[in-house]
Amino acid sequence: MRPEIPSSKYLDMQIYGIDLASEKFDVSFVDEDGRPRHMVVKNALTQIERFLDNLPADAHIVAEHTGVYGDLLLYLADIRGIAVSYVQAYAIKHSMGLVRGKSDPLDCARIREYGERYADRLILTHFPSESLYMLKELHSTRRLLVDMRKLALAGLHGDQKRPLHSNVAERAKAAAIEELSARIDEVEKEMLRIIDQDPALKKTSEIVRSIPGLGPVTTTELIIKTDNFTRVATAKKCATLAGISPWPNSTGKSDRGCHVSHMGDTELKSLLYMCARSASVYFEKMRIYKMKKLDVEKKHFFVVMNNIANRLLKIIYALVRKGEMFDPNFVTIDPRLEACN
Repeated sequence: MRPEIPSSKYLDMQIYGIDLASEKFDVSFVDEDGRPRHMVVKNALTQIERFLDNLPADAHIVAEHTGVYGDLLLYLADIRGIAVSYVQAYAIKHSMGLVRGKSDPLDCARIREYGERYADRLILTHFPSESLYMLKELHSTRRLLVDMRKLALAGLHGDQKRPLHSNVAERAKAAAIEELSARIDEVEKEMLRIIDQDPALKKTSEIVRSIPGLGPVTTTELIIKTDNFTRVATAKKCATLAGISPWPNSTGKSDRGCHVSHMGDTELKSLLYMCARSASVYFEKMRIYKMKKLDVEKKHFFVVMNNIANRLLKIIYALVRKGEMFDPNFVTIDPRLEACN
């Protein structure tokens, strides 16, 4: 039995659940007679435009966030003012409980049911600005080139252990590494140019980079992951998305303290971990905190890094929200002391 939607304003919303793929997407909706319907739309410009133009005015598209496969749909829907909500896959998966069977028609029906059940929780997804979208494409290209260079470097290093090796193969790998490094530098320069020419991105980048230990690469990745700190609006939400936010784990007489979730965005978690490692060296307050927790309190290294990552997020979001640069001499005053004056 499907739970009732909590507010009457969501009853007028027509949910279209979509399972996105590279060549086509499956659509699930309920017709005027209340019967579930299924259709398939080719993931191409003309077919998507025809599908969107035939949607009712109260249509609300709900789909899993699947990378670039849904970009064209989101772009065209945004132009037409059609509501779209892209939801993380794990949110849909863990809302259904135990399910059996998997197919594209079943998947889009489950996405529709998720949208109907949690209509009051749906957050609108909008196509990013041109600068941010280009930045995302360049970032994915850089990541691809870096991975290719790692493979070439590993191959070159492995050749040193061979009893016999080809000089031609060695020169080819060395040339590939040199070419990939040049292309990576080119992509990074273009990313910095785009940020420098966009006032909003430039301001955010300057604020985040003013924090000790945060450089241009990690700053750019944070901007991309959070859509310039708009899609993920708070430090708490960002920590939860990355799976570094501590949650209580207790029941009855059993209290196991707080633990972090193993779910979440692994790329974002790795990025925040790198930021924490860097800040624990170059950020004096974080360096002192690390020494205290490791050397005095004997806390586990990864627990300390997780705490530093959460502290960094709070600082980043506070500065971005206020539009202020990091001040190393800033001193927090206890509001209780201010009340006494």
